[in-house]
Amino acid sequence: MSADQQIDKEKPYYGGGEVNEFIVAEEPRKIQWFRSTLAQILIVGFTSFLAPGAYSSLAAVGAGGLANVNIGNASVALAYALIVPSALCATGTLSKIGPRYSLSLGAAGYVFYAAALYQNSATGNQPFLVAGAIICGATSGIFWVSEAAVTMLYSEPQYKGRYLAIWQSLFQLATCIGGAINLGLNIDLNEIGGLKPKTFLVFVGLNAIAPIVALLLSNPKQVQRKDRLPVPAFPAEGFFREIWLTIAELKNPRIIACCFLWSQSLFIPSWTSTYLAVHFSVRVRGLTSLITPLLTIMTLGLVGSILDLKSLSVRVKLVMTWGFLQVLGLGAAIWLLVRQVRQSKEATVPTWDWTSPGFAAAWVPYLFSFAASWTSYGYFYYMATYCFPREASGARTTRIIATLRSAESGAAAIAFGINSINVPLHHIGYINLAFIIVCLFCGAYVLQWIWTKDVRGEFDEPDVVSEAPAHLPRID
Repeated sequence: MSADQQIDKEKPYYGGGEVNEFIVAEEPRKIQWFRSTLAQILIVGFTSFLAPGAYSSLAAVGAGGLANVNIGNASVALAYALIVPSALCATGTLSKIGPRYSLSLGAAGYVFYAAALYQNSATGNQPFLVAGAIICGATSGIFWVSEAAVTMLYSEPQYKGRYLAIWQSLFQLATCIGGAINLGLNIDLNEIGGLKPKTFLVFVGLNAIAPIVALLLSNPKQVQRKDRLPVPAFPAEGFFREIWLTIAELKNPRIIACCFLWSQSLFIPSWTSTYLAVHFSVRVRGLTSLITPLLTIMTLGLVGSILDLKSLSVRVKLVMTWGFLQVLGLGAAIWLLVRQVRQSKEATVPTWDWTSPGFAAAWVPYLFSFAASWTSYGYFYYMATYCFPREASGARTTRIIATLRSAESGAAAIAFGINSINVPLHHIGYINLAFIIVCLFCGAYVLQWIWTKDVRGEFDEPDVVSEAPAHLPRID
């Protein structure tokens, strides 16, 4: 241990990278709540609530809430396609302006897309829809990488499961509240079609607030963690150097496997949301955007609680939750595919309102599929903390996150692109089922690697919470 890492009882380290130049008191100074880890997670969560969460309320009704399913899916595919390079460049942006401004910049693009959806719904304006998708895609990748990096790097290890659940639950809460708005403003529409144009104006207002809330985030050096350890370093290389380092992470086979797992969470919903838009009335689509996030929040809470249990080993917790989510997701996918194959043989396209016979049997598998996809999304971030190289710095972890978010965006762009053309829905279902099976093998590969490492005791960590603040290493 070098001299500057020796214990200095006169000058204890506290927080995000600075040394307090005063004699230590007998009692450690109290953590300021606004600088606490929980406060930072809530800020990230509420920004996610206002930006992608509010948009997700429209996505949850299928095709962005538009009557023309092909146009809606095509605009979403364009946005996701642009998130691929945007996410790969996010580490360069983080290195230049830091997580606070990166989060704000990334959130700023959503308001343009929401406004474009409103214009298309009200007037049929398609050029603005294209422009809105381009702006949203060019900034969203920065947001996605920033929010995930802040959540993972700011969090104390022993609270990571619950913080990931809080982050994803706030995202889903936006969909829930947005779903109530969708349902309330469209409850009289018991036929298929698009949402009323005024519905989109509510989401334009929510998106406009998101960049302001993001500016409340504390910088890493200001954060005060309960374990009194510093927030790991964010990327700090040159802009183009960071992009190269990010792409270079794809040499690791576990990262490639994780790319498939992340992609699964956004590939499957394109198929199921198209099913919802084609076969259900507007008010059912509104009701769905209210119910699905509630179910997902409950599932996230259950999974997050299991992952934070100290009585179970890492390998047992991960395999248990993985098995539960795969049974739920795969079962729902098979259920939907069987229904779609039967529907393809009918003379007319079946549509359901909540007053229609057989409504529940057609609707419930969509709910389970949605909950499984988005709960898996939060689960994968927890799994990644054990799958990523253990020696990885905060900067490298951020680069790995950027590759994963870029991969998932590319998968979503392909999926929504397929759904924007006239391909029978059950044929798309076959593609999705095959993709789920491929991801089962990828998940098994990653979990087998984690299981082996855990058996060797490589994930055993000391209880850093119990350490006295005056006896922590000093880090300059």
